Amino acid sequence: MDKLKTSTKILYGIAGIGDSALYNFMGTFALFFLTTVAGVDPAVGGTIVALGSICETIAGAVIGYVSDNTATKYGKRKPFLLAAAFPLTIITCLFFANFNMGMTVKILYYGAMMVIFWTFFSVFFVPYLAWGAELTQDYNERTVLRGYVYFFNMAGVTIGMILPNLIVDWLGSQGFSLGASWQITAVFCGVCAGASIFIAAVGIKDQFERNYQTAGKEAAHKARTSMKSLVRAFKDMLGSYWEIMKSKTVLCILGASVFYLIAYAIFSADRMYFLTYNMKFSPGQITAVLAFLTFSPLVFLPLIIKLSNRWDKRSLFLYGMSISTVMMLLYGVMGIHSMAGIFLYSFLYSIGNICYWQLIPSMIYDVSEVDELIYNKKRTGLVISLQSLSESLANAVGVQLLGIMLSAAGFDGEVGVQADTALLCTHLSFTVLPAVFMGISILMIVKYPVTRAVYDQVLAALKAREAGEDVDMEAFERLR
Repeated sequence: MDKLKTSTKILYGIAGIGDSALYNFMGTFALFFLTTVAGVDPAVGGTIVALGSICETIAGAVIGYVSDNTATKYGKRKPFLLAAAFPLTIITCLFFANFNMGMTVKILYYGAMMVIFWTFFSVFFVPYLAWGAELTQDYNERTVLRGYVYFFNMAGVTIGMILPNLIVDWLGSQGFSLGASWQITAVFCGVCAGASIFIAAVGIKDQFERNYQTAGKEAAHKARTSMKSLVRAFKDMLGSYWEIMKSKTVLCILGASVFYLIAYAIFSADRMYFLTYNMKFSPGQITAVLAFLTFSPLVFLPLIIKLSNRWDKRSLFLYGMSISTVMMLLYGVMGIHSMAGIFLYSFLYSIGNICYWQLIPSMIYDVSEVDELIYNKKRTGLVISLQSLSESLANAVGVQLLGIMLSAAGFDGEVGVQADTALLCTHLSFTVLPAVFMGISILMIVKYPVTRAVYDQVLAALKAREAGEDVDMEAFERLR
């Protein structure tokens, strides 16, 4: 496969603005908005967020299968990005609306908005991630491609995590109510995210789009034929996922992703509580910390890309994540007492954070070739949907766990000073609890069998099979 053009890498990265803006906006502020603006109990708010994540799990699995079996003159993945861009903008705006209605109606409303939001997020995210695996099979270039995505992710984090506090605070100073301030902020975030997804979708051309006039029409006919029976298609989808999930390689990478993302979900949802009530920071100080959390990982990005040419992704992940995990546990014991302390803690956390977001998606790309070798089926979308599954499952578990803990600890969104038990809960949820789940993620990668050398062997075997040669599959038993 030819090397990717820089313009393609940039366009692919641009969609990362929408991915990161929406993911961080919801992950950081959804539960906080529900409990402090809409007046929903933390445990109920956690359930609302978890419900949306469960629906994302189901939607991601379906979209992975459907996009694999889609062939249009616009390609396999582009139509899904185009279909999701506008609805994501609208639903983001609607979720952060604080209507004057009874609590039961509120719960139903926010639950419905959360479900619809994460469904459309899956319509975008799974094909988007699968597209990256199809753009290049080169082991190192995939890491570079993720570097472009991470760079634009920073713009998304700025839009979805850093600026909202400043915008809400400024709008409040201009006389807007807290509810109106959040809704205007959501409009800003939703429009920026939707536009970035649309621009990337229109700009990128992939191999399936270019080849539609030949092989594409045959694939389209096959897709339509298989979809004539929904029952048969559903059974085929479940059978494919069951087959994939039996692989040791898949279970290890999925486990590592899920456990880290549980840590990330707890950390992300809790940081507004910790910075507001434990540290007693102003909106400006909170924004400074969130900005530091966003941009400090960029220090490590060139280093990771450079080291990935010398070491494999597995080793880099283990080293970086271990440093963060140990230091977070230490801070959990010692406590965080100053702005300098929070900055240092954030810097150490960022080592593990960038190791995950830069390396794990690229490693999941590699798993698609492993799956193709083992089962002799090309189903990139299904394999890549495991990332969406990881994020949705982890978000459901993490935010629900935090909501239950906050409720049990006596958190009250109506008061400015929280009970000691609530403060202890937010402290542990910012330090020790995420570190525990990160440690489990490390153990999963220890068992992950795909190194650079193994991946090169997989590609060589696939090429040999395409040339009509017999492949000794016993040599790849450890990957099953």
